Amino acid sequence: MHSFNKKADKELLEAISQNNENALTALYKRYFQNLCDFSFQFLKRADLAEEVVSDVFLNIWLKRGDIQITSSIRSYLYIAVRNQSYNYLKKSKMAITEDIELAVEKGMSSALTADRFLLYSEFKEEIEDLIKQMPSKRQLIFRMHRLEGFKYKEIAEILSISPNTVQNQMVEATKFILQQYPKFSTTKMWFLVLLALIGI
Repeated sequence: MHSFNKKADKELLEAISQNNENALTALYKRYFQNLCDFSFQFLKRADLAEEVVSDVFLNIWLKRGDIQITSSIRSYLYIAVRNQSYNYLKKSKMAITEDIELAVEKGMSSALTADRFLLYSEFKEEIEDLIKQMPSKRQLIFRMHRLEGFKYKEIAEILSISPNTVQNQMVEATKFILQQYPKFSTTKMWFLVLLALIGI
């Protein structure tokens, strides 16, 4: 089982297609918490989010002999969880809001280098307050791109919007952060430059 933890997503999927339960477990552990956090933004209930994510992995196992994924495995999982969350909302007759906020703090450390994560932790509260001033959809896109490392095309696929919309939202987010420079010390200002222009 330990050896599967180091394998790439595609290798795990290949092993899953060959009926290897350990590979499924490794993929499940790799993405479970981040996917639950993502689903929670739709469902607003942790137990339902966990149920949705578990259903997605169950479907992968049930269809393991036929499943074909042309995008990245990560994008496929996020899209599947989004769709499953929407389906649950429809079945439950719950209201679906247009704007979605995404919190991915628990998965953040895996996307950051140690030094950058230390800086982020130091200024976390102030940076979070800054991000939260953005419109909710812009927050979502900014977090997915800068903190989760998704590419524009991947975000567009996951959220069912155009890559141009993603780009425009990132431009506006960057402009907003740049406008806040006078409020911060020199050290914090340079970290915000890194966050906005280079990306974490």
